[in-house]
Amino acid sequence: MSKADFRFATKLANTMNWNMANEDFQFMISLEPEGCFVAFHGRERVGIATSISFGKVGWFGNLIVKEKYRKKGAGKLLVRHSIKYLQARGAQTIGLYAYPSLADFYGNLGFKVDEDFAVLQAKDLGSLASEGLPRVTRQQIKAIEKFDRQSFGGDRQKLLESIILEKGNLSYFKSEENEVAGYVAATVYEKMVWIGPLICREGKVDVAISLLRTVLSNVAGKSVYLVLPRKEAALADMLFSAGFKEDFSVSRMFLGQAVAKNCIYLAESLERG
Repeated sequence: MSKADFRFATKLANTMNWNMANEDFQFMISLEPEGCFVAFHGRERVGIATSISFGKVGWFGNLIVKEKYRKKGAGKLLVRHSIKYLQARGAQTIGLYAYPSLADFYGNLGFKVDEDFAVLQAKDLGSLASEGLPRVTRQQIKAIEKFDRQSFGGDRQKLLESIILEKGNLSYFKSEENEVAGYVAATVYEKMVWIGPLICREGKVDVAISLLRTVLSNVAGKSVYLVLPRKEAALADMLFSAGFKEDFSVSRMFLGQAVAKNCIYLAESLERG
């Protein structure tokens, strides 16, 4: 994929109501210049796929094929090409988030369901009380990246810095015994906010709730989205009480050994894990 393909990619993605813009694909290209692909039938563009390498972990993101070319092999071609690319970049595990209707499609390509997540949203969220946790700055970024690697299993330095250090975005952390116990980041747009990633030590639900409350206390009046594991009942109760509702569900799937097991985890995005 190149800049010349962005208009096609955006138009195609938005036939699925993904609400994407050219800037979304520009962001992916900036993170992984060789990892986004366009499928052709002759000279006609018929599909797209995105992927990103985090060292030993790779992530497969957007996949969409023009309706008239579906079930003819274009989707499998794009997935297999992306897998080959990520493995050549050193990936031992490749993850993705799949709609329930596509779990069998990815299963036939070797992916196995790990756990289920719910995409939650709240429109015009009101203000919540905050504990006033400290912001992540350049002084803490290396400790946050180390903590993230230990939990996620791959090196997300380029992604985390592009979010955390971007002016206007939000990021907070909490320490216990002079070590990071959890952190959260949120990407802030004009009218909406996407919360993620969030990672906390396993069992530290109180830390996760504190981090979420701190973010939510700073986004009043905006629509807010996040991806929550269904098993995190306490977080779900807090979010539903704050006004969140479930939009749709996805399953996290892995080709290779599952990662991000021993932590509380909110996705950075469906495209990048």
